[in-house]
Amino acid sequence: MDTKIKNTLTKWFPNAFTSFSGIDDASDYEVLNFFVQYTLDLLKTEQIDQCKEIFKIINLLYTNGPLHDRNAIENEFLAILGCAETPSQLKVLIDMMPKDLRAAYLKTILEN
Repeated sequence: MDTKIKNTLTKWFPNAFTSFSGIDDASDYEVLNFFVQYTLDLLKTEQIDQCKEIFKIINLLYTNGPLHDRNAIENEFLAILGCAETPSQLKVLIDMMPKDLRAAYLKTILEN
């Protein structure tokens, strides 16, 4: 079943999912978990413009989505992103995010 999260991410970032063999049957949580790993790889290689684009799309999904989508983004994207980054990278990461996503990210960090 296609969902808004899966549809949006696979259309905007098709290269991110080339190695995801089970995308057709994957839940939003699985898609976001796979996608955050892709995002982390981009951050490690300092591909800032691509990361900003990712955060814009995630922000649109987060701010315009139902509670299920927001929870999935917080639990499988923002929480993993927060655990993987070092404190010294926090400011750089926050500066890349749109305002609404930044607030959700900080909330997720504080809750975890």
